[in-house]
Amino acid sequence: MKTPPCVRASRRGMLLLGCSILLESGLGLSGCVSGSGSGGAGSFFGPRGTRWTILCMDRHGPGRLEYAEQIAETLRRTPGIRAKDVFVMELSDEAVGIFYGTYYLRTDPDSGKRAVPKRMQEDLELIKQLGAGPGQHLFLRARKVLVPTPDVGNPDWALSGLDANYSLQVAVFEPTDRFWEYKQAASEYCAELRARGYEAYYHHTDSSSMVTVGAFGPSAVHTAAGGLTYYSEQVTDLQQDELLKYNRLNGKIYKVKDSAGKMTPVPSRLVMIPRSSTDVSW
Repeated sequence: MKTPPCVRASRRGMLLLGCSILLESGLGLSGCVSGSGSGGAGSFFGPRGTRWTILCMDRHGPGRLEYAEQIAETLRRTPGIRAKDVFVMELSDEAVGIFYGTYYLRTDPDSGKRAVPKRMQEDLELIKQLGAGPGQHLFLRARKVLVPTPDVGNPDWALSGLDANYSLQVAVFEPTDRFWEYKQAASEYCAELRARGYEAYYHHTDSSSMVTVGAFGPSAVHTAAGGLTYYSEQVTDLQQDELLKYNRLNGKIYKVKDSAGKMTPVPSRLVMIPRSSTDVSW
């Protein structure tokens, strides 16, 4: 059996390799279009950059929606605040958030860093200073986040509902300056894999979506002498499939530079089953 990489891969190491949605294997996504669009509803592409907003605060527990709406209405009446830019959205089944504004952040092709618009930075500083009284800063923890998008896909294929320990990650979709509908892309890829007979699942977060195949218990990972880990034969057999052999990022096989300077594909890998949209293990 071959020795796998670390079971829990670092998402930070995943560099964007473009936003081609047609997979090298020939498996495509029917909902995707090429070229730049208006960026409106139903469009996969937008010309102005990635959509971000300011999360002023989140609220959990009973009465969270009513409380958030009251605070949002007070915020709309605050001098210096653009009332139409204040909105409330559910973050999960247990939390809601109060948001402010929509800002488009573009990535510098040389540095790889996103340039924060001056208006967004000024708005964030203003919101952090607002409070309910002297010394009470109500939105002190406000921060920049991607604009939340609703989860899509067959709920029966949601990875978080799977009664297992691991699943084999085969793809990740992340938003870029020109590609926003990463959740739609992941759910469609999951459906395509299902149509081909694979036991595929998806998992959405507020910054990326993952697609996996298979459900495995704790026996899928073995530890040899010296602490070296390796996968069970059931997992390695699945990895021999050409379509499942490597990880894909936004439709393209993800590659990294090895010690010899050669770009090599990153193999598919087991990930722990997440139990919520904030429980990320890739």
